[in-house]
Amino acid sequence: MIEIYSKDYVAEQKAKMADRVETLKKKGIQPSMTTFLVQGRSANAQYAKVKGRFAESIGVDYHLVELDADTTTEDLIQAIEEKNQDPNTHGIMIEMPLPETIDERQIRIAIDPDKDVDALHPIHLGNLLQQRPSTIPNTPLAAMKLMELADTEFKGKDCVVIGNSAVVGRPLAELLEQKEATVTLCHIFTKDTAKFTRQADIVCSATGVPHLVTEDMIKEGATVVDIGTTYTEEGKLLGDVDYENVAPKTRAITPVPGGVGPVTQVMLFDQMITRLEKEAD
Repeated sequence: MIEIYSKDYVAEQKAKMADRVETLKKKGIQPSMTTFLVQGRSANAQYAKVKGRFAESIGVDYHLVELDADTTTEDLIQAIEEKNQDPNTHGIMIEMPLPETIDERQIRIAIDPDKDVDALHPIHLGNLLQQRPSTIPNTPLAAMKLMELADTEFKGKDCVVIGNSAVVGRPLAELLEQKEATVTLCHIFTKDTAKFTRQADIVCSATGVPHLVTEDMIKEGATVVDIGTTYTEEGKLLGDVDYENVAPKTRAITPVPGGVGPVTQVMLFDQMITRLEKEAD
């Protein structure tokens, strides 16, 4: 059984990205990212701080804009538009989920697609489906990278993705299909998810439901990717998978923490830096 820890890969990529950022600076480009955080959800604040530490470690300017919990859709759109127009802002992120009082769909389409480092704008999913160059959602990209690091075979394999969000589940299913895997996408209305996972060579879960995936749902030798993240009241981070009991049955498995999450940060900054490098050439 392979435990797919991301620590070494992340450290290696951080060093490379720091060098790439330094090269951009010599060309007069200081990479800069802005994250908008609407107060009210502690997990969002935690994620925003993690991104800030990562940015600092590779030399990217990071600006966290904290907005009151009663911020309106119009207020947030106006703040986003200011950064859209700012030539010194190269990446824009919105910590999700937003309060129910804010229209998330309007916020997604308000972001300049070229600065949308988290691929929230619907144009990115459309480009992915057509296999056109575009920003790819970072979490699915991270999941694919970890499976590749574990020498996972995709062609002709049966895969199950649990969770059908527009920024994780659906794009991940598309990336797997582009590798010529056969993909089943399960969601909250799937009557018997276990029926599908028990036959799957690869199971990826992204629901945010702790220990949703149990030992009896996984066949021997499967590859399991845990994308779920849930913080307990005590601040402990839990994944979707009952790791202790599921791991012994698997060919390879990602832990939480220490698996997909850190690589997601790598993909986020890598895609922004790559775009700036192309513009600088």
